Amino acid sequence: MKIGVIGYGNMGSMIVNNILKLNLLLDDEELIVSNRHLNKFESLIEEYPEENLSITSDNKEVATQCQKILISVKTPQFKEIIEEIKPFLNESTHIIYTCSGLNFNHIKQYFDGKLSLVIPTLASTVTSNNSISSLARRKGVTLVKHNSKVELQERLFVEDLFNEFSYVRRIDNPIYFNEEENNLDPSDNELEISTIISSCGPAFIAMMIKKFTQTCSESSNISQDEIEDMILKTVIGTAMLKDDQGLSNEDIINKVATKGGITQEGVDLLDKKFNKISKALIKTLLSRYDEVNDEMNKTYLKK
Repeated sequence: MKIGVIGYGNMGSMIVNNILKLNLLLDDEELIVSNRHLNKFESLIEEYPEENLSITSDNKEVATQCQKILISVKTPQFKEIIEEIKPFLNESTHIIYTCSGLNFNHIKQYFDGKLSLVIPTLASTVTSNNSISSLARRKGVTLVKHNSKVELQERLFVEDLFNEFSYVRRIDNPIYFNEEENNLDPSDNELEISTIISSCGPAFIAMMIKKFTQTCSESSNISQDEIEDMILKTVIGTAMLKDDQGLSNEDIINKVATKGGITQEGVDLLDKKFNKISKALIKTLLSRYDEVNDEMNKTYLKK
């Protein structure tokens, strides 16, 4: 079986490299990866010269040879890709795409077949040999949603693949619309909130680490590299306390913050300020989702 990947940007390259690093291809499987700029593949070919891997700049080649096609491009580029490969698709083709904000209803008039939306996260990147050999190599959360035409074995293929390096969360509620009734359903935001947490989350966490690092550096003689290292190790250690020992957030706060102490002062300040910031963040991002949905409606649902 030949598995196609169109797009070798941040997410496409992460998925391809994870598959190859973890040796997830069976003996009879081949990965065909397409990108308009072939020079992006130089390090990939150098690292995996003997793998079942082919590269091309021709998306039509992928569509012609593969029944399973992962499209990982920026959302506005998807329409161009699907129009280009549409003549080469058939009822057996299974399109798996990573374009946030693009729902099945948008794609239907271009490809009315098997569709799976996958929202991966950069947090799932396999980074070292230790990650490869470890039973705990799964990191981050991948969101998956299938339309009704995707059969059980095809669903399992997608979910099992991403489950090798991440934790899969299947979204069973409608994405913006009820597929059977073809209605928009703006009240359901499970996908958006889950995406904000899992896919957008690494950027928000990195921003908080960056700002905290800068502030601590400005208030001390410790280098930013040393401060960031301490923060990172503290974040990882705190996550392990929750994961390994099952401690709640309140458990950790109570163990660290002594009543009337320095930590408690900081906790009280964050409690007052952070709630306002997080509400503003969610409101801003959900508003942007509405804007993107309107943009996609204009692009894909024009009469």
